[in-house]
Amino acid sequence: MAWNVFLALIAYDFSYLAINSGRRLIQGIAGFFWLIFYPNTFYVLTDAKHFADWFDLSKLKSFSNLRTILDFNVLIFGIIFGVILGAWSIQLILHHFVKNNYLKAVLLFVISFLSSIGIFVGRSEALRLNSWDLVFHPWETLMLIIHSISASNMGFFLTFTFCQLALIALFYLAPHLGDWNRRGE
Repeated sequence: MAWNVFLALIAYDFSYLAINSGRRLIQGIAGFFWLIFYPNTFYVLTDAKHFADWFDLSKLKSFSNLRTILDFNVLIFGIIFGVILGAWSIQLILHHFVKNNYLKAVLLFVISFLSSIGIFVGRSEALRLNSWDLVFHPWETLMLIIHSISASNMGFFLTFTFCQLALIALFYLAPHLGDWNRRGE
């Protein structure tokens, strides 16, 4: 989990560098690396598979074990933190570099879809690819990613795409919920 959160933090750091650098070259390089590391921010959602270990009824008594409680809380925190970093970083990038709202929506979908492919190749037992693989072995990794795209994986890609879009929308809209309630009064 710590490694996954670290990779998510790298994505956020690249988005921050991209929007705060005054030099176009640095912005482009940071934006490129942000895109490579961005899937790690939502990849942490797949760590929820470990919850199954805790919800086995025969093991439910393990919640009285302090170590299990700590592990559970670290897992929850890591998932929430990674998702927040992802939502913040894509909002930073899109807000800074894209002014047209229609184009923002299209790019948000495309980036979320590409991220879903990245999440799949990272979680797939057959591949277990990492962002670092794309940095250090770009051609081989790109070929493995392309070959992993198939109709049989489309359900995963679309499910994770819409999950990301829903979570990003939630983070974007949440600060405005109070405003909407006051308008109705």
